[in-house]
Amino acid sequence: MRREPPDVLRGSLRARRTLFEGFMMALAEKTGRRPSMAERSADHAMDAAESELTFGKPAFKIALMSALFVERNRFEEAEAARRVIESNLRARGLTAQRLFYIAERALHHFQPGGKLFPGLDEPTLFLEETLPLMPAPSRQVMPVEDSVWIGTHARDGRDIHFSFTKGLDPAVPPPPHATTLILGEPGAGKTSLLRWIMLQRLLQGRTVISIDPEGENNKLCEAVGGRVVPAGIPEDKETCLIHPLQGENPAELLLAVRFLIASLAGESVLSPGVQAALHEAVKRRWDRRPGAMTIAEFVETLGTINVPEAAMPLALLRPFMRGGLFEGFFDRPKALLSPHFPAGQWWNFDLSSLREENRAIVHSVLAWFLYHAVTVGKQPMDIFIDEGWRLLRSGPFTDLLDELGRRARKRGVGVTLITHLPADLMKNPTSLSLASTAFIGRLGPDEAFAFYRSLGVPESEARKNAETTSRLPPRVFLAAPSAGRGALFPVLVSIPPTWIQFWKQLGATGVQR
Repeated sequence: MRREPPDVLRGSLRARRTLFEGFMMALAEKTGRRPSMAERSADHAMDAAESELTFGKPAFKIALMSALFVERNRFEEAEAARRVIESNLRARGLTAQRLFYIAERALHHFQPGGKLFPGLDEPTLFLEETLPLMPAPSRQVMPVEDSVWIGTHARDGRDIHFSFTKGLDPAVPPPPHATTLILGEPGAGKTSLLRWIMLQRLLQGRTVISIDPEGENNKLCEAVGGRVVPAGIPEDKETCLIHPLQGENPAELLLAVRFLIASLAGESVLSPGVQAALHEAVKRRWDRRPGAMTIAEFVETLGTINVPEAAMPLALLRPFMRGGLFEGFFDRPKALLSPHFPAGQWWNFDLSSLREENRAIVHSVLAWFLYHAVTVGKQPMDIFIDEGWRLLRSGPFTDLLDELGRRARKRGVGVTLITHLPADLMKNPTSLSLASTAFIGRLGPDEAFAFYRSLGVPESEARKNAETTSRLPPRVFLAAPSAGRGALFPVLVSIPPTWIQFWKQLGATGVQR
């Protein structure tokens, strides 16, 4: 606090008041606008201050400085405290300013024996002198409505938000597909980033579907009111996984039948003769009774088709019909899964109990379910696929991912796939691998280089990015905007400690400190 000379302050205050009143009068003459109550109050306050100075009342110039020092992992707390301080200052009519204290100058005062408060006679450091010493400023990207907070820019320190519809920067054209890749070696923090995005979307009221090969998210899903669907036949004798033979017309029903047969034995069994038999069976059943049907009803109708080609699909379907050994997959009265389910819920598919003999059928059930949930249910949802390399080697899922990548954006669906084997993406040139926003964690230089080249990054830039990627610490990812819309930049994934502690209490694995 420093006392100001009355004459100097009186002159500056009179000039401010004259300029203010002249501006108000000009505004009233030109536009007819009357001063607001706040403007009148400011004019009265300046008039009262000028009168008090005339009567010799002392005036002081006051500066309040608040210095916050925290560790890097508590940056969010410091930012929250700074916002509170600034809002309190503004509420009291004071102007909040941020001071940049240059590190080289600070050393002279903060080192042992240094003078902590240098005094008022220190020369002023002007803005043009500080610019060469400060890092280049970065443009703050404001979040859109459906954004989730990922963390902070590892170089600039600004907040990084991500949106399935707008990508990493709403100012550029939106990504062509609402798909996201999370890549990295084991231990890079992929699962933590997946949970971080997934739970924020759940808090926004989105329907969340996750495919969990190891069952790592079961307890977390149940703790937030979600539902875990195990891979296998439900314990309830009246409940199966899904009713696959559904359609609004005979053409859709025939497609469902063909998809089921191909899932059970591969597309090679769908010879022209077999397809003709399936067509005739669906036509007869629809003419007799339109609508969905059970496996047993279709087997009964297919048995009336007196051609040799009908024997193959009959043999494939009989174990899955009512009374068969595997009826719990399809042919019980109640179905666990449906294309229509309430919004704001989390469904976690636990594939940890998969056995080799039922792997293909469970993958097919999930592929059928996800396809119909997107194309038939037409509900906005987010699909998260962990350990995607397992499913990329499954025929039905490879086709499904390509289909989801093409349809997701128009249907309001977000698809996120994480894997530590990006080579599987390059083997399957689907829309998911060709045009996706990607978060790339630590990878080997050769794998990273091949992936960057598949994104269309020039060779020299791809090698430089690959070297950087191979040295990334845990929880730091290179963000690659969709379809090359912008340069790659490092992101430090920042998860509130309370959330991480919550995950640990539930026994969740793969959580980074």
